[in-house]
Amino acid sequence: MATRIEFHKHGGPEVLQAVEFTPADPAENEIQVENKAIGINFIDTYIRSGLYPPPSLPSGLGTEAAGIVSKVGSGVKHIKAGDRVVYAQSALGAYSSVHNIIADKAAILPAAISFEQAAASFLKGLTVYYLLRKTYEIKPDEQFPVPRSGWRRWLNCLPVGKSPGRETYRHRRNRAKSAERAKSGRVAGY
Repeated sequence: MATRIEFHKHGGPEVLQAVEFTPADPAENEIQVENKAIGINFIDTYIRSGLYPPPSLPSGLGTEAAGIVSKVGSGVKHIKAGDRVVYAQSALGAYSSVHNIIADKAAILPAAISFEQAAASFLKGLTVYYLLRKTYEIKPDEQFPVPRSGWRRWLNCLPVGKSPGRETYRHRRNRAKSAERAKSGRVAGY
């Protein structure tokens, strides 16, 4: 048996319930992941409240997690049972001990990155990558500000934006924190 968090009606956190279930085998293009850590995102509150309603009720929550692959659908060739993976933008239901997801939504997780780090930052990192490499490619000798961003978002920008001639800076209110964080190797603005 596995456990998942689901809700049968919209509302506040009180509508969430822990429910035991028997996971289905993964479909041909899916993998089954034993989640070790989940990503919690603000949009989950919108889904739970009904602002962004799920396709049907009852519904699970969450689309981002990291774990170990336990089963693989017959059509999946690039991931195998036992692989460490991180995934985002899956079908709702990542708030669970086991979750079946489309294999193309997952990436192999290097051993150097913990499940907790991956689940907390994968979607945010994909967002930064998309913005800085697909929406607009930062050119050498350009600076790009990350206005009023949280520290984690800024850290996600660093490796993506980093290359010779590029500088990253962020607007801050606190000069002392800016100086401390400048030790990360980039320019910390205020």
